Amino acid sequence: MKAASFFSQRYPFLGILLAAISGILLSSFFGAGLSLLAVVCSVCLLLFSFRRQGGICWAATLVVFSLLHLWNWDLAPSRYFGAFLEAKGEGVIVKGIINGEPRVSRSGTAMFPLLLEELRDIQDERLLTKAPLSVQVRWAGVLPSYGDRVVFQGMPVRPTPPRNPGEMDYRRWLERHGITIRLEVDPSIPGTIESGGHGNPLMVFAIRARHRMEEILSIDLESVSEVRGAIEGICLGVTEHAPEGFTDDFRFTGTMHLFAVSGLHVGMLAVILWFVLKALRIPRTSAVILTVPMLFFYVLVTGMKMGSIRSATMASILLIGISLFRRSPLLNTLAAAAFFQLALDTNDLFSAGWQFSYSVVFAIIVAAPSIEVRLRRFHEPDPFLPAKLIGSGERWGFWAWHHVSGLAAVSASAWIGAIIPTLAYFHLISFSAFGANLLAVPLAFLVISLGALSLVTGTFSSWIAGAFNNSNWLVTKLLLFVVQTTALMPGGHWFVGPIAPASLMMIILDLRGDSCTVIQDGSTFVLINAGKKRDAGAIILPCLESMGANSIRSCLITKVDASHLGGLPILSKEIHVSETLVTSQGYESPMGKSLLSSLNSHRVFSGKSIYLSKRVSGEVLMTRGDAPPVTRITLGESRILFLPSADQEIISSLSGVPDDSLHAELLVLPLGGADMVSTLALVTRIAPKAVITPVHPFKRNGVPSGEWEHLLIEKGIKLFRQDKSGALFIKSGAQGTVVTPFLNGLTSESLRE
Repeated sequence: MKAASFFSQRYPFLGILLAAISGILLSSFFGAGLSLLAVVCSVCLLLFSFRRQGGICWAATLVVFSLLHLWNWDLAPSRYFGAFLEAKGEGVIVKGIINGEPRVSRSGTAMFPLLLEELRDIQDERLLTKAPLSVQVRWAGVLPSYGDRVVFQGMPVRPTPPRNPGEMDYRRWLERHGITIRLEVDPSIPGTIESGGHGNPLMVFAIRARHRMEEILSIDLESVSEVRGAIEGICLGVTEHAPEGFTDDFRFTGTMHLFAVSGLHVGMLAVILWFVLKALRIPRTSAVILTVPMLFFYVLVTGMKMGSIRSATMASILLIGISLFRRSPLLNTLAAAAFFQLALDTNDLFSAGWQFSYSVVFAIIVAAPSIEVRLRRFHEPDPFLPAKLIGSGERWGFWAWHHVSGLAAVSASAWIGAIIPTLAYFHLISFSAFGANLLAVPLAFLVISLGALSLVTGTFSSWIAGAFNNSNWLVTKLLLFVVQTTALMPGGHWFVGPIAPASLMMIILDLRGDSCTVIQDGSTFVLINAGKKRDAGAIILPCLESMGANSIRSCLITKVDASHLGGLPILSKEIHVSETLVTSQGYESPMGKSLLSSLNSHRVFSGKSIYLSKRVSGEVLMTRGDAPPVTRITLGESRILFLPSADQEIISSLSGVPDDSLHAELLVLPLGGADMVSTLALVTRIAPKAVITPVHPFKRNGVPSGEWEHLLIEKGIKLFRQDKSGALFIKSGAQGTVVTPFLNGLTSESLRE
């Protein structure tokens, strides 16, 4: 498409979409109040001056969508309902219908959304509400299914906000889906299933169809979980059977969209269906009537993802236009699909899936044609050369380059469109995405095609379905080889964080009693301990990625156990760790040998300075006997002392350490279960300006006494409890030492005298 013809076309839905987005953003920024009214009126007056170009329609759209978003967000009944239950703080008796498929986690916990029918007070069974509001339920009892009516006693709990940098804001994600409260069922009083069959029949059929499809696609592939997970993920968007960490290579190579059923999958299915129906000589109008419901049923089966809804809507508009011999410009069709989605739920605008889907397709529509034209010029026939003089080999070459240039143009423009969302959500630039998608997308098309053949034949013959699955095994193995090989390319992906601060930065992560501290010295990163295995993927890696860490200079392990070392193997797979320094205690233990055998580890001894980075050093203080080691980190001009606990063995072992060696501006010490007299005497010797105490709410002696804050304040020492502060940012620079809690509502504390 030439640039002149592209800009000369009319896109009526584009202006309406921009007005709708503007209304949603204004409503989100200003909230309900006079300021929103004033701004909306001012913008509408400005738009009225463009009434000949559609300004009145734009103004009306802006007003309607600003009001819609106010109702969906600021004034949503679910928000007031959640605040009421949270303030009530008492159990409730609940009756409702499950309106989503229950998900069972690896730990065995079942979660599902519930549409309320009745909510009663647990004390006097007084009716609180019959409003059909959505809540999330953490279930205990016989596992129910979609459409079951359940009755249970639950405790209302507000989902917690993120407690560490880079962590997913699951609370906000739920709120965007209309859920503001979670009801947790006590395992000692399990819930009961009153009756079934109350769900949408079409949804019930879709869930059963997906389960049957999973069974067919896994025929003869039960023993190869990696290939089975890839096939089910690409065809159905199901990743429950994939091994842990399986999708990391796809994320790094920019091919993660192959596992999230998106517009690519719906587009592939639309092409397959269209060619099959045309091969069967089905009339054009009949083919459209058959294809559109099939596309939306596929969207329903695969979980109604943002990209798949967008693609199905676009494909339907295009197919209907073809049947009516009225082709709509692609950009106008894209804007229409986006407008209709936002009209159904304005919160979709803030969804990562919505933003990824539309930004990528917008880039493909705008940039791909011009890129393809430029690529074709590298290998095309001479226009002055008669066609008869072109040989068959040259014709095949021109034909192949024509298709390769088209695929390369789409891949390049999709990479351009995904740059900003990828940076915003994953802090990642994947330089290998262009080449990986160039090879992976055609292979994914073959995987979906073979999967479709397996599903069709599997309804009457398991043997034929197994044959197609075995063929799919070979194609999927080739796809995995391409992705994994591309992921190993040096510099194939790069994490991008904010500009490195001039001052030294230490982040003590809140791992609920486990230990991991991140230090940033310019562009150099250091770790003190690596937490548990479960913390590595959920908390530590997202934190490092959000900071732009592509390598770790040093990792100091102060104690060889699961709480300090368990996450290191997972971290080292994704981010290069130059060296691992391990204290002497536990180094020769079976666990230490098994975990450190594959790492570049060195043993460090007490009393010697440890070089960690240019401005950061450490030292393991000499203790008596078999007492756990005590570590002191020098962060520029600040000293931070790490004590593993305050038991009598450690306190007595430190009696021989000079006070000057113990002195530190910050003390990191678990105070749960600590003896107040002896511990307070030790804290007085250390003379810190602040004490940071990790808190483990579900561990014996994991929660410190409330008296500690008063005792420390009397000595002029600030106490930071991580159950209230979350992660703690410690900056050391010319302004002194500043401690800033991660959670909102808490202020920074300067430790400069």
